[in-house]
Amino acid sequence: MKYIRPNMALTCATIPLLLAMPASAAITTSFNVDLSPDAQNFAVNSTDAFQLDYSIGGTGIVSLNAVASTGGPARWDQIDNASAGTTASVALFNTSFTLTYSGTANALLAYNPNYGNAGTGAVLSTQGQSNSNVLENGESITFTVSGTATAVPGFSLDLNSFSYDLRLANGGSSFGVQDTSNNVVEQLIPNTSLFGTIDGTGISLGAGEAMTFRTIAGNAGGAGLTGFEFDVSAVPEPSSTALLGMTGMLALLRRRRG
Repeated sequence: MKYIRPNMALTCATIPLLLAMPASAAITTSFNVDLSPDAQNFAVNSTDAFQLDYSIGGTGIVSLNAVASTGGPARWDQIDNASAGTTASVALFNTSFTLTYSGTANALLAYNPNYGNAGTGAVLSTQGQSNSNVLENGESITFTVSGTATAVPGFSLDLNSFSYDLRLANGGSSFGVQDTSNNVVEQLIPNTSLFGTIDGTGISLGAGEAMTFRTIAGNAGGAGLTGFEFDVSAVPEPSSTALLGMTGMLALLRRRRG
C-alpha cells in the first residue's frame, strides 16, 4: 500500500481558514402583511414600542416573533415567522437576538391609501409628517441589535438587502440605510420604480450597534420599508482559530504515528 504523506504546511494553513469561514443562509423579515385580516375598512396600525425577537434553535433554524406593545395583534403578529432563515455558526445555536425599534416617531404599519380594505402590501413607516405611509426627509427607522447571540465572540449581523414600496410621487425620492460605523447604502428611486430591492452589502452590526433606514439627507421624497434580509454568524478570534488549527494538526500527527 502506498502511503501519501500529507503536506503539513498546507494542512496548518488550511484548517484555520476552514474553521473561520461562517456558513449561513439569509434570514428574512417582511412587513408586507394584510392590514385588514378581519375585513374591516382599516389599513393603518401603530404601536408605542416594537421589537423583533429572533431565536436560534439547536440546529441553526431561526424563528422570528414580532412584539408590539400596542396596536392590533392580528396585524403585527403576521410578521412572525417560525422559519425565518438559518445559520450554520454552531456557536450561535440555542441563543437569541433582538432588533429593537426606535425612530423619529412610533412604528406604523401602513398601506396607501390610509383607509380601505387594502389587503396585503403594507410597509413599515413612522407617524410623522404629512405622509404617514412613507419615510420623508428627516424621518427614520432604526433597529438596534442585542441579546445572548451578540455576546458570542465574533458575532456579526450582515445586511444582504432591503426592500421599499409606496414611493412618493416625487422624481427626487430616495431610500437608504446607515450603520453605527457610518457605512451608508442609498440610492435615488426613479419615477418608474414604485417598489424595489436595494443591495445592502457593507452594512454590518455587532453587539449594541444599529442600522437606520432613511431618505438621502435633504431629499424630500421617500418610501416605506417592506422588509430586509441578513446573515448572522460568529467568526472566532484569530488566536482561537489558530489554537483550533494546532489542535487539528496534533490530532493528524497522532493518527499518523498510530
